[in-house]
Amino acid sequence: MSPGEWKNGGAGLTLTYGFHPSPFGTAIVIATARGLSGLAFADPGEEQAALADMTRRWPNATYVEDHESTAPLARRIFDTRLWRPDQPLRVVMIGTDFEVRVWETLLKIPMGRAVSYSDIACKINSPKASRAVGAAVGKNPVSFVVPCHRALGKSGTLTGYHWGITRKQAMLGWEAGQLGVQ
Repeated sequence: MSPGEWKNGGAGLTLTYGFHPSPFGTAIVIATARGLSGLAFADPGEEQAALADMTRRWPNATYVEDHESTAPLARRIFDTRLWRPDQPLRVVMIGTDFEVRVWETLLKIPMGRAVSYSDIACKINSPKASRAVGAAVGKNPVSFVVPCHRALGKSGTLTGYHWGITRKQAMLGWEAGQLGVQ
């Protein structure tokens, strides 16, 4: 996403969205012509509230529900057989430079692993910014794909997660199961 589009809240952009089943509840997949731009989760009956939360990130964009166009993205995200390094998923990031640096660092955490917010702060050369890192992690618009669930408190405890601690725990457990970790 260009800086101008970000600054203008997505004015002139059309984003498609669809609700899809996932291992972690209903997933809301949002995309532009450039790629995946949002992934959120909802408990039963809370889909519209979760969608409203996501649309606040791009308040001036046009949203079109299009289940068919977002379904291939949903399959690609949750079917590990479709995860191929030679065919990376196109992701559109929208955030400040600091937030994008945090999210890029999250992308480097291997599946089945977790790091602390302070570890992330050190990796981006801002060792005193663990609270700011936590805030950036919480603003991640592409949950699960940008693995914000792999960020833990300094003591290794599960701490806040926008979509709920239970879902965060389920994601970490699901990844461990994918790797055969007991």
